[in-house]
Amino acid sequence: MRKIDYTYLIFIIAAIFSHNLYGQDRFIHNLSNLPQFVNPSYFSFKDQSRIGIASEFSSNKGGDNSQHQYAFATNFFEENDFQLGVEIMTSKLDNSGLNYSTAKFSYIYKLQLKEDWYFYPGLSLGYSRYNFDYGNLIFSDQINILTGQVSNQTIDPIIATTNIGYIDIGASFMAHNNYNLSFGASVHHLNQPKISSELLENGINLSALFSAQLGYEINLNRYQQGSLPNYSYLYLFQNFVKQGPVVRASFFQEITLANLMLGLNEHVSSIESINFLQVGVLVGVKLEAFDIGFNYNLPMGNSSFVVPNALELFINFDISPNRLRNRKDFSRFY
Repeated sequence: MRKIDYTYLIFIIAAIFSHNLYGQDRFIHNLSNLPQFVNPSYFSFKDQSRIGIASEFSSNKGGDNSQHQYAFATNFFEENDFQLGVEIMTSKLDNSGLNYSTAKFSYIYKLQLKEDWYFYPGLSLGYSRYNFDYGNLIFSDQINILTGQVSNQTIDPIIATTNIGYIDIGASFMAHNNYNLSFGASVHHLNQPKISSELLENGINLSALFSAQLGYEINLNRYQQGSLPNYSYLYLFQNFVKQGPVVRASFFQEITLANLMLGLNEHVSSIESINFLQVGVLVGVKLEAFDIGFNYNLPMGNSSFVVPNALELFINFDISPNRLRNRKDFSRFY
């Protein structure tokens, strides 16, 4: 609850629509373990059936706090060579009354190529909704300047709740071999949906969001000698996003030592001549069919005034019939 004027209100409304400018990976920092968040075709990686959740809590030096929840479920239909994936995401900005939610359904088809390569084209259909509750804000006419007390009454005509929704269409592909390499690309907002409300008479069309991914795994103990565990791997994953003038690049380095996961990640965002940098650490464990861990990101330099620090918790559960065989040596590509 805080005093607010029209200038600040306009800024918040603009922030609603600029939310998408920072990419669909805005809050999921753990993309090396949740790549389907930016590319739904990764649901089909190694034909897995899985469920999982991720929660992030973030804040910056300006006192802005937000909470984000993400859940997914996916299943591979072996007889028909296709994969289905469902995602649900909610975001809440504590200081502004802004809530964002989206649900997305993805269909991915499996094509086998020569020499142990597989290709997965996909289509996605989703619905997103913004909700802005002005009741969480205090306007200047509610404050008694003599006593400091806040009244429940205001003459401001826009005290209400605004709902904004749109349908989103996307397309994607991913390819991988059975040894060490995967790559893919996706486009969100393929239909460039129009967002409009009473406060934005002409509305705004979301620009298409393009992303590209590359993953590569290195066996650190191929001959099972030395001090490292028998099954030790270095996984490198990169994600590049572009939407309008905004570019974002994320780099992940993750070491798996038997069932222990340790990683670093770096995120660079650029809009016009302004650059932002985040650096994160990941710690997790593999427990039979479960992957459990956390990712903590910190902004660097002047980015801390705009970019929040973020703690992200995640759990993935492999429900594939052959999950024990697939996870035998902890390689992603086994």
